[in-house]
Amino acid sequence: MRTLMAGAAETPITAIKDKPDVYAELYARALVLADSKKQLAIVTADFGQFPLHYNRVLLDAIQHATGIPPAHVVINCSHTHNAPGVDGRWITEASEAWLATCLAGLVKDAVDALEPATLRSGRAPVQIGYNRRIMNAEGYITMAPNPEGSVVPWVDVLGAYDANGEIIAVLFSHAAHPVIVHWSSEEMGADFPGYAVEHLRNFLDLKPESVLLFAQGCAADINGYPLRGGFSACDVAGFALAFATHQALKTATEIPAAPLKVCSKLVNLPFRDPPSVAECKQLIEEFPDDERYVALLEVAESDEKRTLPFPISAFAVGDALCFLSVSHELFSEYQLFVDETSPFLHTFVFGYTNGSEVYIATKAAYDLGLRAGYEAGPRNHALSGPYRLALQPSVEEQIRTEITDLLGTLKDS
Repeated sequence: MRTLMAGAAETPITAIKDKPDVYAELYARALVLADSKKQLAIVTADFGQFPLHYNRVLLDAIQHATGIPPAHVVINCSHTHNAPGVDGRWITEASEAWLATCLAGLVKDAVDALEPATLRSGRAPVQIGYNRRIMNAEGYITMAPNPEGSVVPWVDVLGAYDANGEIIAVLFSHAAHPVIVHWSSEEMGADFPGYAVEHLRNFLDLKPESVLLFAQGCAADINGYPLRGGFSACDVAGFALAFATHQALKTATEIPAAPLKVCSKLVNLPFRDPPSVAECKQLIEEFPDDERYVALLEVAESDEKRTLPFPISAFAVGDALCFLSVSHELFSEYQLFVDETSPFLHTFVFGYTNGSEVYIATKAAYDLGLRAGYEAGPRNHALSGPYRLALQPSVEEQIRTEITDLLGTLKDS
């Protein structure tokens, strides 16, 4: 008889900042699934995002502590904007080393907690945010709620249960920027994912060691609503997400025990050519105080072709359950595409996973050029070095093809 194992653990990570002012603790959590041959680890963190190079440091630390190879580990950031990793905020080298040790110990604790488990997966409708891209009267994309824009209006939920039917872990995933507290308070906290975890604890009958994990989806163009709404609004959003998660657990279907499967690839995505040197100089004349145009001019003058590393990873439990993880900040249309085309019965899609540095928009957005707005135009992407140009419009087709091939390979393996 085939047996699946599951183990989970959590730990606060607020100590990444010395003497931080907090409205809620930041947490890292881990769920490890295992069969007789493989161990797969899903790590979630209340953090903005990890650069690609630092995510590799974390994966190596986890491998050193547990023996689990990096290809069998995904690290998903909630992308909360009240934590390091966004808006130019980062942590010290000492905190980098501490966090690597912390996450390695976390996954080791989850491995040590492995026990026979039954998995159940479900989905429930919920929407706590709006698409944030809308065209103004002049034909430029601006950031404001767009009721007609793309969203991912559901929560995907996985419950892992022990031999007595008690909860080992609940993993729930939704796509929305955690920005409901953002800048309404400078204190650190997890935003709506943290509130959702606390409300979910009240809904469920949990044992002390049960772990509740939130994983962020493809939320590049979705803001939690209302933007900067404050603590009360964040509490309401967290409650709605927790309630939907609870409903999904009630109707979840059992995942048959089956071999664990893994497939991953590293794709290189081409960046778009910058505006011409003459165009950049004209922009600098029009906006002399905007340093981003100066940086864009430097890119244009270098005349160097660049590509973006784009890691993709997928885990599966037989043919019934799949976790697709993509790096960077993808528009929600990519998650909707996977939902429509995945060959698996249940498919979770995680963004901000195993490194995130840029937005990845759609062809329709990139085709707007300088009118493409914050996420898809070159203006916002000029500051932080070579990875801040917009990507080629062709990357949408490339990503769709690569994801389709990856999931097909995983299904057939």
